[in-house]
Amino acid sequence: MKRLQSVVIAGLLLLMAIMPLAAQADSPTNSISLSPDSGRPGDLIEATVSVSIPGRYYICWGSRTEANIVGIFTATMAGERTVPFHIREVAKGPHDVFLTTETYDELAKATFVVYPTVKIDPTEGPVGTQVSIEGYGFTANQSIRIVFNDTVAQTATADANGSWTASYAIPPSPGGTRVLDIEVQEGAAWVGWMSRSFRVLPAITVTPISGKVGQPIQVSGTGFAGDERGIQVTFDGEVVKKDIPANANGSWDAVVTVPPRQSGPTIIGASGQWTRARNVPPVEFIVQAGILVAPSSAYAGDTVTVTGGGFLPAETGITVTYRGQTPASGITADRYGAWETSFTLPASPYGDNAVTAHGDATAAVTGTVNIRARLDSISPVEGAPGDSVTITGTGFGSNQRLTVLFDGNLSPTEVRTRDNGDVVVTVRVPATIIGTQTVVVRDDSGASDSFTFRVTEKTLDAPAPMLPEDESRTRPGDITFRWGGITGEGITYTLEISNEPGNVVWSRSGIEERQYEVPKEELPQGTYYWRVKAVDGFRNESEWSSRISFRVYAVPIWVWVVVGLVVLVVLMVVAYRETRFRVVE
Repeated sequence: MKRLQSVVIAGLLLLMAIMPLAAQADSPTNSISLSPDSGRPGDLIEATVSVSIPGRYYICWGSRTEANIVGIFTATMAGERTVPFHIREVAKGPHDVFLTTETYDELAKATFVVYPTVKIDPTEGPVGTQVSIEGYGFTANQSIRIVFNDTVAQTATADANGSWTASYAIPPSPGGTRVLDIEVQEGAAWVGWMSRSFRVLPAITVTPISGKVGQPIQVSGTGFAGDERGIQVTFDGEVVKKDIPANANGSWDAVVTVPPRQSGPTIIGASGQWTRARNVPPVEFIVQAGILVAPSSAYAGDTVTVTGGGFLPAETGITVTYRGQTPASGITADRYGAWETSFTLPASPYGDNAVTAHGDATAAVTGTVNIRARLDSISPVEGAPGDSVTITGTGFGSNQRLTVLFDGNLSPTEVRTRDNGDVVVTVRVPATIIGTQTVVVRDDSGASDSFTFRVTEKTLDAPAPMLPEDESRTRPGDITFRWGGITGEGITYTLEISNEPGNVVWSRSGIEERQYEVPKEELPQGTYYWRVKAVDGFRNESEWSSRISFRVYAVPIWVWVVVGLVVLVVLMVVAYRETRFRVVE
């Protein structure tokens, strides 16, 4: 019995000696590891920790302080566990992650490497979309720029945590995926760091979003393919405008006339050669009662069609008026409130003229037809400067001053249009170049048209020389030239004197009288030839008159000697007689 007790006691003593060694061999150590061990701010990672004793523990980011706790757990026994947490908003590079006690004593440490990241929101939308761009994990205080379509779109500066924000409105760009390149400044150079994609979606805008039938509205598109062709605009699927081209940025504009439709909402859509209608969000447009005049531009005498829409279904008593007349009445709308009629345009002035329609229930609505100017006839079709030409036409301004230009030369005749825009005028052909010319007729309202006219040459009758007579002689002094005139408007004369054929020594033009006195200083002694021609106010000329010769001569010296001697003899005789009579007495 004593031996058994001794064996039991010895066994207990041996077990007590072995148990601490076994416990020491299996006791866990304090440790922390991260999975993954690198990433970007905001990423979710897992910390695998091991603690040696039960207790409350912290996981701290960067430093062992309360403000930097990213994970808390309580261990009821020693061992290993996993703690998930998100990466903090910190700058690029390595950062320490600590396992600590409640008193922030360090038990273990791991390293996590932070890389930059960029987020954009939204990632798709039409041109004009405001995109928010946020960057995290960059170098503290680093300069950032965003490049869109090879153009710097926005700049930013990272804060102390390597974070930054920017906002950017997507500019006109072709549809499809576009790239936002994020570049950072390193020294003096800009380095591309990462890219983010933004999908530009096609879209249309309509201005205004409601209007009358026949009213022009603006439809604009963005986000179509660059230089896309064959773009068309539809109302409830019906094509109302086609063959619209987009520019290099995939943008386009078109003016569309609201077609006849029932009053209320209608859908405007668009598509192109590569952009499908299903990819373009439609726009709702509110149709109001109105009329459409076609063609929208016409000449007086043309037939136009007036189409109404937006009236009440089966409305009666519809009447059309134009310039105080009623060209159509008693019209009934169909079950969709649409109707149509035609009439011939009477004489009308240039520009927009109102066409009005109303029904028994629908108040008056107005459309317009643009009247164009047209010359109908010219008589005669040729003539010389100064001749009269009669011109008729329609569609000019009401009671406007007319300007008639023959190859740019203004006709001197003052004429005006009639109140209804008709033209029935007679003008004079101005002085202009001989030959076929374009004659432009326009008024102060902007109306204009042209025709072809052949300007012919007109020769006036030559004047008849009178004085000096042919082969006459005249002493030096002022010489008066006279000639027989011709009848005509604004006639002037050109006098030419030469000392031999072809050698002109004196000439004068613009002489209004049929005579002219040439000072003696201009014509010394010698033989001369003179001629004259006529010119009227339209620069028509006559032929030169016949050439008349005359001579200016001086009295010879011997004649003056003889005259002197005769005078002397006479004086001597008179003196002798005076003396003799005096002696006799």
